[in-house]
Amino acid sequence: MRNLMIRGIVVVLFGIAVPVIAVAQRSAPASEQQIEEALSPLPETMREGVAVRGFGESGELVMLQEGGSLITCLADDPAVRAFTITCYHRDMEAYVTRSLQLTKDGADTPERLRTLQAEIDSGQLLLPDRGVVYQRSGFDADISDSAMLIFLPNATAEATGLPGQPSSQHPWLREAGTGQAHVSIPLR
Repeated sequence: MRNLMIRGIVVVLFGIAVPVIAVAQRSAPASEQQIEEALSPLPETMREGVAVRGFGESGELVMLQEGGSLITCLADDPAVRAFTITCYHRDMEAYVTRSLQLTKDGADTPERLRTLQAEIDSGQLLLPDRGVVYQRSGFDADISDSAMLIFLPNATAEATGLPGQPSSQHPWLREAGTGQAHVSIPLR
């Protein structure tokens, strides 16, 4: 139940939503630590060749590790209170980049999700017809949960047979009926 409460409080990016309440700027960890943490939501068999984006000393987004696979991982942003790591398929790059920009511009989570949905609906922002995101989020690196998100734009609970209520015990459908609909599968 505690993990479910944490998950409810921490809205995830693509997530996938990053909480935007900033606290005193933490300095970015060393590149090696950022890479190790960023790869942590992925199964070990998928970690080789993954590109990793993280944060430099000034808080700017930088490429920490070039990669040749279909997956890119985004390290935790030290300027954001909650801990969030996201690994996503390359076809989700435009969505992730736009979500990050809205967060940087100060949009809160509901505003960011509304803006993303409006841009999807207008055709300004394109999402693939499916995609996978691996994430780890929580209060900090030690108190975090992992999940796999399978994006199925416009999916509904009725069409998928999945519940629409959050659960740490079984898959559930989030953002049902929208272009951002996705199955959230808790991972242990």
